[in-house]
Formats: sequence, structure tokens, C-alpha cells
Amino acid sequence: MKKFRRLTAVSLILLLAVALLASPTLSWLFTTSEEVVNSFEGGDIAVALDEAKVNEKGVALPNEDRVTENEYKFVAGSELDKDPTPRVIKGSVNAYIFICVSNAHADVFSLNIDTENWLKVASKDDKTLYVYKEKVDAENADEDITLAPIFTKVKVSEDLTLDELKALKQEAQKQFIKAQVYAIQADVIEKNVAIDNAVERFVDGAENVEYADVA
Repeated sequence: MKKFRRLTAVSLILLLAVALLASPTLSWLFTTSEEVVNSFEGGDIAVALDEAKVNEKGVALPNEDRVTENEYKFVAGSELDKDPTPRVIKGSVNAYIFICVSNAHADVFSLNIDTENWLKVASKDDKTLYVYKEKVDAENADEDITLAPIFTKVKVSEDLTLDELKALKQEAQKQFIKAQVYAIQADVIEKNVAIDNAVERFVDGAENVEYADVA
């Protein structure tokens, strides 16, 4: 029987959705995220998620403050800057950090996932779960610990047709791309049990679970 510990999740949601516009050749992407704090016995874990502010063409503005919301215009073949970056808030106890990325239209939107820092754990349907390569302990940190972004680019298919774009626009409220960050206190749970918890939370029923070698 799979072990499942009664732990509270720390999760953040990053949404990427397509909204209706009058133009048949142009659409919009929207993103939102927020900070969520949860308490654990023996300590707290808090994480935040932000990204570089971009202009309307999806180009990052490095001199601007980072944001939790952006809007994009795109056409077929566009490459958009997008770097959802988790931070573990100073004072947070030692934790495993997971990200589940959902991409409902992977044939249209491709992501340059950072597989060196984020180790694949499991996948099912349009969801893939990753764990950060090492445990993160910010309990005595002087500042928040910024992790590597899970990806930095969204590439729109060059083969996107007018009919496909219209179909996407009809699904305007669907969450095409969603990233959720999940933290589990590391000092009270073994790595494989933490992975089992995260898999059950995000990709329950995944056939091939990879017990990544977290440092």
C-alpha cells in the first residue's frame, strides 16, 4: 500500500489562458499567480512565484520589477519570454519543492523545461511533475532563496492554422498552461514518500514514477 502522510500543501497557480478577440489571426495570453503560506508542525514553509514583466509582444523588460501577471499578443511562430520562478521565503524550514506543469495544448505551446534543475517525477495526460534537484532550507537565510525557473520560453507552433486559432479562442476560459508549486517539509518525511505524496496530489495514477535523486 502506498504510504500517504497527512501534510498540507503549499501550492501556487500560474495560469496561461487564451481570451477572445475580434481579430481571427491574433489572440491573448493571461497569467496570474499569488503567494500562499501554509503551516507545518515544527515550522513554516512559504513560497512565492513571479516572472519578468514583458511588453505586449512577449519580450522581457529586465529593468522592470518582476510581476505576477502579464498579457501577451501572439501569432503563429511567436517566441514569448516567460520565466515562472519560485522563491522559498526566508525562514522556511527544509523542504522538497515540486512543480506540476499542465500543458493542455502541447502541440501548439512548447516549453523549454529546465531538466537540469527540475527532475522529472511522473507524467499523466497533459500533466508533468518535477522536483527541484536539492532540498531547500531557508530557515536561517538572510533573504529569500530564488530557484531556477521551470521554463523561460513559450514557443507558439509555426503550423498554427486559422481553424486551430479559432478553436483555441472558443476555449477562451480554459487553463491551457498551468504551473503549481508544492512544498513538503523534508525533515519529517523520506524522499520517496514525499514524491508519492506529490504524485498522488497532482498526477494520481501515473504509471511510471521516477524517484529522482534529490540532494
